[in-house]
Amino acid sequence: MSKFTEAVERGLKGFTHESVGTIPDCGECSEGEDGGFFSWSACDVCDSSLGGDRHAAHACDEDGNVIHLDICVDCLVYIANGEEPEIWEG
Repeated sequence: MSKFTEAVERGLKGFTHESVGTIPDCGECSEGEDGGFFSWSACDVCDSSLGGDRHAAHACDEDGNVIHLDICVDCLVYIANGEEPEIWEG
């Protein structure tokens, strides 16, 4: 397991389902919607503190509650396609 997949596993612990993108007509989704937005805030999944684009994503906790996330491009691609980034420093 790589440092990236370990970070993602920690970040998604306790969630039963994850998906990328916004929820239509949701008032809590990120302002940048599916196009993303720049942020210096850490990614809600891998916790990378590098500034970059953040994208809307969602997860369900064990009680079925929807949790809104702002995730980096690496996590977006990994959650959507299972593709791990070639170079990653957390």
